[in-house]
Amino acid sequence: MTKERILVITWPELGISVECKPLSHNREIYDWYLDHCPIRGVQSHGVCSGPVAYVHNFILPERRPPAQSAKNLKPELLTEAPIGRVKLTPAGAKVHSAGLVGGFSVKYGELTEDMSVFYCAQVVEEDIDKLKKAGAAIWNAIYKTKEIITVELSEKK
Repeated sequence: MTKERILVITWPELGISVECKPLSHNREIYDWYLDHCPIRGVQSHGVCSGPVAYVHNFILPERRPPAQSAKNLKPELLTEAPIGRVKLTPAGAKVHSAGLVGGFSVKYGELTEDMSVFYCAQVVEEDIDKLKKAGAAIWNAIYKTKEIITVELSEKK
C-alpha cells in the first residue's frame, strides 16, 4: 500500500501550517504539484470574492504535461465548495495560465463569487481553525498593516 501524499501549506511569518489531502477528482494536478514542491510565493487575498487567500504569480520549473486536458477536470462552484478547498493552477493549462506561471488558492470562509473552480485538495478537518486564523491574519496584513506574508507549499515527509 502506498503512503498517501499530504500537501502542507505553511505561512512562516504567522507560524501556521495546515495539512491537505487530495480530492479523488483532479488528482493529477495535485500529484504534479507535489512532484514540484517546495513552491514559495507572496500571499495575497481576494478582494470581492470573500475569504480566499491566493497566489496567482509564482514560477514553476516546468509546464504540466498536456496528457490530461482540462476536459478531464471536475469543477466546483466557489459558493458550494466546503471551507478548506485548495485550488492548484497548473502552469501551461489552457484554462488557467500560460508558460511557467502557476497559482494557488485556499478557501477559508463563505464566498460570494459564483464561479467554477478546479479544486484539487481539502484542508484536513482538524486544521480548519488554523486555516481561518491564517486567513484573517493575511487579510489584516494586506488590507491594514501592509506586512508581507509568504506561503510555502511542500510535501509532508
